[in-house]
Amino acid sequence: MSQPSFESASAPTVLKKKSALNIYTVLLIIALVSLLLGCIFLWLEIGEYGGFGAVKGRVGAVSRPISVEALAGSVQLLPADAWYSATRDPSVA
Repeated sequence: MSQPSFESASAPTVLKKKSALNIYTVLLIIALVSLLLGCIFLWLEIGEYGGFGAVKGRVGAVSRPISVEALAGSVQLLPADAWYSATRDPSVA
């Protein structure tokens, strides 16, 4: 029986070159391009409104919030049974 020749057989190498582009690399590139386009369009949209920190219009257009005391005087509270009977009785309009 003859012995195998080890000189002709190639030894497996650890350093194996992989392909540079696979599906995950392409998806990563697509996501990067999408994020960059989104940032560019957001920058252009903010520029339409005067840029960063610009306020168009009067600052006095923003009103103060209504106080709880002012709301309490204008709200009419109903008892719980009155609301329930009004929602269940078809004759009440």
